[in-house]
Amino acid sequence: MRSASIVVAIIILIAEVSLAVYEYIHCRIDGNPLPAVFAGIFSVHSIFTTFYIVGAFRLVECFMVPWLTLQLIFLTTFVLFVIVWWIATLLSIFNLVQYYHTTSDKGLTNKEFFVLTGVILTIVLLVSIKLSHILYKGFVAVRNQNMARYRITEAIQRKDSVLKPSYV
Repeated sequence: MRSASIVVAIIILIAEVSLAVYEYIHCRIDGNPLPAVFAGIFSVHSIFTTFYIVGAFRLVECFMVPWLTLQLIFLTTFVLFVIVWWIATLLSIFNLVQYYHTTSDKGLTNKEFFVLTGVILTIVLLVSIKLSHILYKGFVAVRNQNMARYRITEAIQRKDSVLKPSYV
């Protein structure tokens, strides 16, 4: 499971770095500061992902914990966003919420836009949860390997050491 989590983490790292570069280029072209914020967020997240990969390779679980914590915060926020989006979708059915579009726009209707976006967001959320679960299993595998190694080392030390009486 550790190798699967490393592969998933490397794919996530590649996606984060390419998104950070894309947002930075978009910021430089348009002069809008919002893409720079997203570029910074993706860059910081890619640093944590790199720590996760290094921790998985070297069996250092302390390097893996910050990424798992960051992912937990991200997933919680994303779940809340999806819930709010579906509430807005319910309101759009009764024409209480409108998305901005021009009168000459012949694309999706208000209801179609909200439902389609809600379905896409839900699919992305489920994929993110599955990937996070794979990465958590990789962390558990590393932790179990470390615990087994610690138990073996401790057993060897106990076997080699001579017990001395303790005086109370």
